Formats: sequence, C-alpha cells, structure tokens
Amino acid sequence: MEKTTPNNSDIAINTLNHQNNVESIGAPAQAAQEAVDKIRDAIVEESIGDADLSAKAAGAAFKNISDDEEGNPQDFIEVHAAEPVRKYAFRFKKCDKGNILTVHHTVHTGDSYNRLCMVLCCFNKHSTNMVAITSNALIFVFDLVNKLYWRLPISINRPTAIAHWAQRENQYIIGNAYGELFLLDLERSEFILQNTVAEFKIIAISLPDRLTKHKELALVQSRNEVLIVDLATFLPKHRMEFDKEEISLKFACYLPQSHKLFMCFTNGSVHIWSSRTMKRNRVLHSIEMRDRRLKMQGAAGLTAEFVLRQDYNVVSEFGYLDCLLVHIDGMILAYCCHPDNGLVCLSTADGFLLLINTCTFELAYICRLKDFILRECVFLKQQNEVLICGVTGDPGQVVILNCLKKDIILRIQLEKARILNISKDSRFLTVFNETGEMNLWSTSQICSSLKSQEECMRSLQAVFQQNKSVLLVGPSLYRKRTIMAEEECLHEDVRKLLNRDRLLGILREFHWFPQKYRVIIWCALLQLPYNRSEYFQLLKMGTPTMVKQRAKQIQIRDGTLRNALIRAWSCLAHWCPVFAHSKFLPNLLFPFVKLLQRNALVTFEICVTLLMNHFQLWFELHPLEPNNYLGLCENILQSECAELCTFYAGMHVRPEHYVWSILSTGFSEVFNEADWLCLWDNIIAWPSYFPIFIAVAYNIEQSKAIMHLPDKPTILAFFHEQNPVDVSKVISKAFNLMQKCPQTLHPGRYMKEFQCIPKKVYPKFLNYPREWLAKHEEDLSAVQKEKQYIDAKIRQLELEEMKLKEHLENGLREEEHARQVEKMEKLYRSTLNREEERLACHRQLLNVYQKELRNRKAEVAVLVEESEQRQRALQMEKDLELLMQSIECERTRNDTDLRMVEEEIRNEELELLLHNRMNVPGTCSLRNKYYERFKRLHNERRSIREQINEISNSPKISKIALNAQNSNKKPHLDTIEERIEELQREFNDILNSK
Repeated sequence: MEKTTPNNSDIAINTLNHQNNVESIGAPAQAAQEAVDKIRDAIVEESIGDADLSAKAAGAAFKNISDDEEGNPQDFIEVHAAEPVRKYAFRFKKCDKGNILTVHHTVHTGDSYNRLCMVLCCFNKHSTNMVAITSNALIFVFDLVNKLYWRLPISINRPTAIAHWAQRENQYIIGNAYGELFLLDLERSEFILQNTVAEFKIIAISLPDRLTKHKELALVQSRNEVLIVDLATFLPKHRMEFDKEEISLKFACYLPQSHKLFMCFTNGSVHIWSSRTMKRNRVLHSIEMRDRRLKMQGAAGLTAEFVLRQDYNVVSEFGYLDCLLVHIDGMILAYCCHPDNGLVCLSTADGFLLLINTCTFELAYICRLKDFILRECVFLKQQNEVLICGVTGDPGQVVILNCLKKDIILRIQLEKARILNISKDSRFLTVFNETGEMNLWSTSQICSSLKSQEECMRSLQAVFQQNKSVLLVGPSLYRKRTIMAEEECLHEDVRKLLNRDRLLGILREFHWFPQKYRVIIWCALLQLPYNRSEYFQLLKMGTPTMVKQRAKQIQIRDGTLRNALIRAWSCLAHWCPVFAHSKFLPNLLFPFVKLLQRNALVTFEICVTLLMNHFQLWFELHPLEPNNYLGLCENILQSECAELCTFYAGMHVRPEHYVWSILSTGFSEVFNEADWLCLWDNIIAWPSYFPIFIAVAYNIEQSKAIMHLPDKPTILAFFHEQNPVDVSKVISKAFNLMQKCPQTLHPGRYMKEFQCIPKKVYPKFLNYPREWLAKHEEDLSAVQKEKQYIDAKIRQLELEEMKLKEHLENGLREEEHARQVEKMEKLYRSTLNREEERLACHRQLLNVYQKELRNRKAEVAVLVEESEQRQRALQMEKDLELLMQSIECERTRNDTDLRMVEEEIRNEELELLLHNRMNVPGTCSLRNKYYERFKRLHNERRSIREQINEISNSPKISKIALNAQNSNKKPHLDTIEERIEELQREFNDILNSK
C-alpha cells in the first residue's frame, strides 16, 4: 500500500542525528521536491497562523472540506430539525488528511438560519453506529457502515452525558442536568427505561468492561457523589458521597479491563476503589509522585518534551502556559484511560502529562508540555506506541503527541476545538468545535500521516547526520558505497531544488525561514560539501595546547555544550593556526554550536564557510581589531547618520566599541534567540558583506536611545545587552542601506565573492599576518619555556617555604604543648588538693557515723536479748505444760495397769485357792506358775522407774528450774518449780509402793 504525505500537517523533530534508514532514502529527487513543497507550506502557514515560529514543533491544520466538497454536499452534513423524519445518505470525504465528515446542526427560523451546537456523541462497541445529541435536545443517529443518518422522534432536555451499553448493541444510556437517566433503544426509537437517580446534574457515565462480573452496573458521577446504578432497574445500589471531604470530586470512571473504580479529586489525589467491596484500596498523590521523581532523576525522569511556539525560551517558560490558574479547579485538568495498555493519563495545569500504570499504580511516563496545556485528552490505540490526542488551551488546537518519541507533534486542527470523543476501538475521533460543528476523523489516516511525516523527515535529516551507524558497520562494502552514492545524489538534488533564487523569494516575502527546515536551507545556501573523512582527520588531531589553555576561561554550565564548543574551536585551530590565538572566536562560535550541538560536522563547515566569506577581513590585523573592516562600517554610518557619528566622537566612542562589540559575538548579545535566527537567515542568504550593513542599521535604529545615554561606560554597556528593537526593521534598514550605498563606500569593492567549500578538501585560510603568527608562536614558545623555568623555581621556593613553615610550626607546636602541659599540671595539682581535703572531711564524718552506729547496735542488742529471754520463757512455759500433761497421762496409765495387775493377781490367787481345795494332782506351785508374769511386771516397773529418773534428771528441766530461781521478776517460775518437786515426790511414792 502506497503511503501518501499530507501537505498541510507537520511533525517536528528537534535533532538531526537520527540514524540513517536505508529504505527511506530510495527516491532522493522525490524527497527533495517534497521538502521544497513542505517549506513553502510551512512558511505560509506560520505567516498566517502565528508570527512566532516554533523552535521544536510546527503544525498546519487539516482543512475540514475536501477539494470536491462543493460538488458532493453529502460529506458536509447540515441536519435540519424542521425536515420530516427519514433517513438521509452521506459519504465520507475523499482525502488523506483524516477529517472524513463534518456535521452542522442548522435550524430555520423564518428567513434566517441558526446554527446550534453538537454537544454529545457516542459510538457503539464496533463503531458501526454513532449517536449525536444537539444543544436543543435532538438526537441523531449515524450509520457509518451504510452511510445513512436520521433523527429520532424523541428528545431529551439538557443532556450532559452519554454511554453505550456494550452488552446490548443498540441501547445507550443518557443523563441530563436534572439527575435523570434514560435508556435509549435505537431499534424502537424510544426510551425504554427512565429514572431519577441524583439530585444534581449527571457529569459522567462509565460502564465496566464486559468481561467483568458486574456487567449490569454503571457508574454515574453527579456533583460530589458517585452512584453505582443497576441497569436492569435504574436504581442506585451504592452511593458514595464526598460532601464531608475538604476536597471535591472531579473525575470518576471504571478502569478498563478491571473491577476497580478510578476517582480523581481537586487536590490532585487519585483514589482507587474496589467495586466488589466498595472500599478504598489505594490513594495516589500524583503531583507529589511527579515532583519526587523529577527531584531525584532531574531531566532524565522526563520521557518527552513538547513545544508548540517558536519564540519559546526557558526564561519565559511559564509565560506561555495558556491557562488561567484562577479558573482551574485543582491541578488535574483532564484524564483518559488506555483500553489495552493499562495506562491512565492525567493532564496537569502546570504543563505535564502523567501516565500511571494501573497494575502497579506507579508513574510509567512523564511528559513535559513546555508552552501549552491539554484541557481534553484521549488515547489513540497504536501498536508499540503511546499516542495522545488532546485539545490545548487558547486557541484550542488539536494535537497528537507521541509520548515515547521526544518532540514529535502532529497538529490536525489549529483553533476552536472544544471537546474530544473517541470510539472504543479507536477507529474514529470526534472533535466538537466552539462554532458548533462536529468533525469526524479517521484515526488510521491520522496515524498514517504521522508515520509518513516521520519517514519524510527521517529521509531528509539523514543527509545531515554526523555519526552514520549504517556506514560504519555492515556486511558489505558495496552496500556502504551504494548508500553513500544515494546520499550524494540526494545532496545534489536538494542543492539543485533549494536554489538561492527560490529561497531568496521566500525570504523577501516572509523575512525568515521556517524553523524545522532552517538547517537544511542554510546548508543549501552555503553549499556545504559534508567532507566527513577530512573532518574526522581534524578531530583525530586532538585539542591544541593554546586552545586547552584558553578553554579554561570558558564558563558554560552544560558540559556537553562546552565540549562541543571546544571541539569546534580545536578543528578550526588545526585548519588555521591563527584561530587558536583568537580571543573573540569562542563567543562567535557559541550560538552556532548551541544551535547545531548534535551535528558537529555541519557546525564546523558552516563556521568555515562564514570565516572564508563573511569574516574574511576580520583577521588581517590580528591580534588587533580589523580597523579596515570597521572603517567600512564607520564610513557608511557617517554617510547615513552623521549626527550619531558626531555624538560618538564627542563621547570618544570608536568603531571597535559600537561595531566590533556586536560583530565579534555574531550579534548574539544584542538579540534574543528568535531574532538572532531570523537575522542570520538574512545574513546567510545575502552577500558576505551584509553583516556590515546590519551593524550600521542596528546603530541607526537605536540612535535615539544611544544619544540619550549620559556617558561612555553606559554607551559601552549598551552594546553588550539586549535592548528593545524590531529585528525586521533592522533587516529592512540594512537591505535599504545595501541597495543605496554609494559605490565608493560599498564594501563589495574590498571583499571577495562568495566561495563555497570544495569537496574532499578544506582550503587553507591565509588572510592573516603569517609572519607575525610565526614570530608570535616563537615568542610564545620562549615565554612557555621561561614560564616552565619560573614555575620550577616557584615550586622549589614553595617547597623550601613549606619546610620552613613546617619547622616553625613544629617549634611553636612544641612550645605551645609545653605551656599547655604546665597549665594542666597546675590544674591537676589544685584539683588533687581539693580532693584530699574533701576526703579528710569525709573521713571525719565517717567516724562520727560509725560511733553513732555502734551505740545504736548496743541498744538494739539489749532489746534483742530481752526479746529473746521473753521468747525463751514463753517456750519453757509451753514445754512445762506439755511435760505435765505427759506425766499426768503416764500416771493415769500406770494406775490403770496396777489395778489390772492387782485384779489379775487376786484372780489367780482365787484360782489357786480353788485348785488347792480341789486337790487336783499334778498341779504346779503358784510361784512356778506365775514366775514369768511376775518377772515381766518387775521389768516393766524397772523401765518405768528409769524413765522417770531420766525425766527428772534431764538438763532442760534443771535449766528451767535454775532460770525460775534466778528470776525475781517472774514469781510464777517458783510455782512451776514447786510443782515439779511435787511430781517427783509422787513418782517416788509410786515406785516405793510398788
């Protein structure tokens, strides 16, 4: 399928160092012709739409009506409310720009026609039908397959939201400003269900993915609450109110392919809710997450940066944000969800796009919108790409941003866009304009336009690549040679087609070249040969010694830019030695190096061409100022503005002050970036002596301001700062001066014609005092040797000085150490004396305390002894009582035993008596008969006596008796002793009686 390149839509790429694509360089003549056409289209568009060209992005609008629109009115529909209800045919536009249909709503009132706004639009899941609603409540249906449209015989008051029910092909859910929900059936052309679910306006309606379990539910956002509505009954199942919160609800929807709810609030926080549990799962602070990443990673945290305006610069960064913060309800302006990639995009009021991954809920990408914001945004489905279509602030441009490719923008509409809507499969995009019409765009054609623009720009930019990876590696030398031959052919075709006459015509008409093609045009005007091998030879020679020494004085924060400047200066110094000794050359090269920082070859060849032609007389009197060249400027200024020359003479201001100060910096100190680029567009296009007239014209244009300056220092400072001046007036004045300059004063008499750099060689620059340079280098060599000798002597003296200082420091250190030691000894002695006195005092106190302690111990011992005596007496009393009890028991038992023995003896005597009386023979005597018993009784009596003696003679009893006798304070002890004696007597009586 052949790709076509649209003429009125552009992309912007802010670099010329893309790698070569061999397949895109096949037709150099065709690509060059396209470049010429695009330059013409871009310059026309920029002159009409915006006087300030964009440094990184320029865009032209797609026209809404195709070339054959007048003959085929069906592709530009005007729907009429008063016509009878029937189906009308239409056709899509036959154009490759993407706008396939434009719809207006026109109402006839008498002899006039009133155009009302299209307010809502919705596609079904297959994008075969589209429902559009107008501001006067009429509903139109568009069959995009059969290309028919008709108006339904029903209407709805103040519609505010619409969504398609994916489970039912021809049913749509519509909400209005009164909190009512309607279920529209296209087959029956009526509302089959209606209910009031909220008190306030319905802001948005969102349905879950059809693959989830909750297919019969819908999310409805109304003011500061979210409702989960059952679609079968149109009754709310859950209601989440946020009126009690300090923040307000801004957006709410179902996340694609998920059961989770997405809610965004005015403080920038994002809440993730579960539709199953109706509980909040996570809270994301998107603004804080962005600031934290940018603080940690800096510029590396940005995925892409986009700029729309030509005159954008870092200083005025916040001046171009086309939004009013007083009208912003929070930092989040808009959001959109990608249907497949799991991304949510948040557009912020300070110019950022935050892309959040819905799986991890982390920031996936951060895009910087430097001079614009997006108040509406949608995702375009494209494989391996992240494309966002958005509506900017004033004037309402529709832009396509590639978030994975830096600085690539496609503008499809320049102004008056209001709202965006996209089909679920991303086949169609609708743009509602402020004028009331609705434009239908084909996203496939938009993406093909974007790709074709990228390929076209890549093929053109391949010419200016410095590091060509395709040429450095490859399987075949023949392939390399073929590619180089194709590039040479492309260079020749571009050089032929971009000829000077054609480009000068553009310059006369518009006064500048478009930003995107400026480098291409400069290269064509200067006829650069692209001598890569010769340039690489210069690079291999390294950095000269003089350049290294002078480069130490260069103060540039950007290390990459500083290295690029030193690299260009080194190559020029190897090309011509005088440039290594030039003090003003870095200031002259800096703006060109900054403009072409990524293409060192083009930078070097542009500088070489300018030095050979425009600056050919600047080094004739080196190292002095080029007085011959400055004299030409002074003569022209004297001829055109003698009053200013007289003023300069009175202030003792010479040409090297008011001309050389601005020429030696290439006018970069007195013009801003945009004006400087415009100025050099003209300097490169016109003859090489044109800078003389520019310097004179600048002085003439600023003559009124200069002549009011009070003194010479103020005048000198005037030419080193930016002052208000219209660059177009300066250029026009310079052109007029060049046209009417007398032949006797014309600098063309003294300067050579333009000479381009030939191929395969860089011709030597010889217009400088070579003898002086040789002598100067000899002097420098001698000075260098002398300097080395002096440095050696200085180092030797420094070593000696260091030794002396070290010796003195050591002596002073030892003396100070001794003094400090003596001081510390005195301090320690005084401290020891104080401690000894304190210890003596403590010893005295200790003796007093010990004496008092001994007295206390004696008193306590007496009390303890008395207490022990009382305890012993009580214990003895208890023991006596126990002894008396045991004695009483023993006596009772003995009495009982005696009685029993006596009874037995009597019985035995009776039996013996009876036996004797009966004269029983063979009986033994009683003595023999009762011998054993008597013996046993005798033993028992003896044992009892021994026990009594032991008890009576025990030491305990004697001790008790002794204590009782010695204690006069306790009379009851005597009683106890008497009682014991009684008991002894009783025991003795008992024993004697037995």
